[in-house]
Amino acid sequence: MRIYNLAEAPPKETLQARQEAGRIFNQAGIEVRWLGCALSLQEALKNTACAEPSGPHDVDLVVNTTSFTRPGISTDASLGFALPLAHPPHAVVLWDRSMKMAECSGVPAGIILGHAIAHELGHLLLRSMEHSRMGIMRSRWGKRELLGAQSGRLLFTTREATVMRLGLMN
Repeated sequence: MRIYNLAEAPPKETLQARQEAGRIFNQAGIEVRWLGCALSLQEALKNTACAEPSGPHDVDLVVNTTSFTRPGISTDASLGFALPLAHPPHAVVLWDRSMKMAECSGVPAGIILGHAIAHELGHLLLRSMEHSRMGIMRSRWGKRELLGAQSGRLLFTTREATVMRLGLMN
């Protein structure tokens, strides 16, 4: 997982987000290796891990803000979006919306960002833009889901975890 923090989200929150997303994937039986890449292409090329060609299971994750997204690519309530058919597949999570949701809900921004990361990476690993009626792959998170996120209970379903693991074996 190559992470590009273009939003310049604070290190404390991005660390918490990586830990939270990692925990969610571990519970699904998937280990994530995180590579912190730079803020510019020139800096990224200096980091040899970020400059290596993408492998079959490599994905790029961009932490950005709403002002940098293309109109129509996400709704007003979206915390991000995924492009599973791009090469390499990549996802974008929106730091400003995670902060706003944190302010409204009282759930720490790092936890919300971590769940948004897991959700968008779930789209990539499931190779689908579909949403579920339950769990982390729901299209919208209300108060119940946010409380579940805070207590560590907003997760992938058993079926989603199985599909992702099988996809990684190919």
